[in-house]
Amino acid sequence: MSRYYNNNQKSRRERIGFYTALTICLIAICMAVYSTYSSVSDVKNAAPVSNVATGVTVIEPPTRATSPMPTLGESFTEAPATEPPVETTSPEPEPTTVSQPATQGRADALETMLAADVSLSLPTKSGHVLRAYSRDSVYNKTLNTWKPHTGTDFDGKLGDEVFAMLNGEVTKIYDDKMLGKTVEIAVNNVVHSYSGMGSIAVRQGDTVERGDKLGTIGVVPSEASDPTHIHVTVRVNNSYADPLSFVDNNN
Repeated sequence: MSRYYNNNQKSRRERIGFYTALTICLIAICMAVYSTYSSVSDVKNAAPVSNVATGVTVIEPPTRATSPMPTLGESFTEAPATEPPVETTSPEPEPTTVSQPATQGRADALETMLAADVSLSLPTKSGHVLRAYSRDSVYNKTLNTWKPHTGTDFDGKLGDEVFAMLNGEVTKIYDDKMLGKTVEIAVNNVVHSYSGMGSIAVRQGDTVERGDKLGTIGVVPSEASDPTHIHVTVRVNNSYADPLSFVDNNN
């Protein structure tokens, strides 16, 4: 009985070994057939390349569409990320330059005032000058422009009194969008104007004397960025002149 059992076990192991070897052989045959078929297919799909020098046509294997793998020592490099667009601000507009008014007659205006012996007084109690007369272009912050300053600015507080610098007749009282409320007084060929008035104490046609109250300080719209002031101009023969050049030092 023991001998029969041992023979039966041996026969079973032999059958298992036979089928295992058969399976391995079949797998090897299938792999060989697949490899041969793949090589033949690649050769058929290869694009012929002509060698111009020899006239021989060489078949090159098709190029794979996949990206090449890095060789040893190389590393993968990712494409740089696209940076978001940088917002740019438009630069602020540069101040425009306004051409100077005609200079013809300015020298004559000075000579005329000196010859007439014109003496001006200060238009405010303090007489403090905020910005002087200038033939050259100066920067106007409110208008963002460069232009000559054809008058003299005397600073003060809103409501401070304004006085006539010279006697004469009130020829105009008007409200200008750039200069504000303006009182214009004329005597012979001399015209002195006071712009940026608040309240006005005279009327057109009135005759005033030097030092008479004309009104109070208000606002000059075209110079609103500057401290509160009154804007005074003097013209002789219709040419602008520097008011400070003719202020009486005994005021």
